[in-house]
Amino acid sequence: MKSTSDNSNISIGVAMSGGVDSSVTALLLHEQGYNIVGLTMKLWQSAEGGDHERPCCSVSMSRDAAEVCAALGVPHYTLNLTKEFKQSVIDDFQSEYLAGRTPNPCVSCNTVLKWGELWNKVKSLGLDYLATGHYAQIIADDDGGHHLLRGLDSNKDQTYFLWGIRRELLSKTMFPLGSLAKSEVRRIAAKHGLAVADKPESQDICFIPDNNYQKWLTDRTPELAGNAFTGEMIDPQGKVLSHHKGYPFFTVGQRKGLGLGGGKKYYVTQIDPESKAVHLGDREDLNSDSFEVESLNWLQDPEKYSHGSIEVKIRYRDPGVPARVVSGINGSVKLRTEVPVQAVAPGQSAVFYSGDEVIGGGIIK
Repeated sequence: MKSTSDNSNISIGVAMSGGVDSSVTALLLHEQGYNIVGLTMKLWQSAEGGDHERPCCSVSMSRDAAEVCAALGVPHYTLNLTKEFKQSVIDDFQSEYLAGRTPNPCVSCNTVLKWGELWNKVKSLGLDYLATGHYAQIIADDDGGHHLLRGLDSNKDQTYFLWGIRRELLSKTMFPLGSLAKSEVRRIAAKHGLAVADKPESQDICFIPDNNYQKWLTDRTPELAGNAFTGEMIDPQGKVLSHHKGYPFFTVGQRKGLGLGGGKKYYVTQIDPESKAVHLGDREDLNSDSFEVESLNWLQDPEKYSHGSIEVKIRYRDPGVPARVVSGINGSVKLRTEVPVQAVAPGQSAVFYSGDEVIGGGIIK
């Protein structure tokens, strides 16, 4: 049903990947009478010059987005951001692993590409808002402030990946799917005859075809085939258990693929790029009740939470735990959790919540 309010003087750039979520986002906004423009980011091109057939990046996805826009009778543009994607996401992904850290490319893509390069394009086209198919909500308060809240579908909530949005852009962002369940989104797509209604969603890293990041790293870093990153695997008592082929192939919390054979189960507890050592321990050795977070982005005034209790998530599927900021606010903070958390991996995101609201986040130091 079309909206009875007149939204035709409001223009929105809709980030469209060609999937069902972004397609329904465009459909809903169009039905509400907004003036929309579909924008697809071309992010990846293979070394051989052909297009990388992966979700978010491929020719077929751009074509699907264009077909949805054609059915709605709205403009569609494909933006070539391959250079920016390589510099901000791919190169960062590689350098972080080589530094012994575990990066999150989806956070980098959202922060630098969608609410960076894509937002700049939205402004250059004279559009008022950027809309995406994320499962999250933005709520305005009576004082004109804007707040990022979890999506109502807890199984699909994507706020963990959105902490890097600049605070001033919350008022310029729309998440039409935030109050919907995934099943409802597919029902809407099917009802309106969208060809993407049953399209499966990807869980993989879009620029790694087989999701084998170790092979991907080796292909891009010839030194990994030699001894430049090799070192010792050490137990908690300092005993050398084995030698590894490269510390970038490991992440904190990893249990499988350690190459130790049978016997005692070990977990990666620390990666030291200076000594090239990979430290191993028992599962309980992964527990930690304090850690530092850097590269902070606050979506609400941090002073309000400098001595109070917040909730912190250190991975997407993490349920979150209560924590307190024990030092710092601006450049970095030290958090102390009420209960120990496992496998705090440097390079991953730590996202801060107050109830359902995202108040900020950063990178685990």
